[in-house]
Amino acid sequence: MSDVSPCAGQCGNSEFWNSDGDVCVPCATCKQYPKTPSCNTCKSTDESSDVWKLAAITSFSVLAVVLVGAALIIGVMVHRRKSNKRPLREPIEETAGPLYQA
Repeated sequence: MSDVSPCAGQCGNSEFWNSDGDVCVPCATCKQYPKTPSCNTCKSTDESSDVWKLAAITSFSVLAVVLVGAALIIGVMVHRRKSNKRPLREPIEETAGPLYQA
């Protein structure tokens, strides 16, 4: 006779089989009681959630940098276009003063 119950295969992805109580136990129990037997059979959900958080933070940071950069570039282009539309001033008259005697 084997020690594993036929019900052990019916546990969900976030559960493990507890042979003492003959029940499926949620892996969340392992956070509260880390020394529980068979906790090592649980797939760590913390690592995957951390990866998603890191990916989300990184992508939003890149998006923010791109948007700020685009806004700055557009602002500089608009400023240059407006400054080029100013009427031309009178040309500076060059005079040969005492500093420029030949």
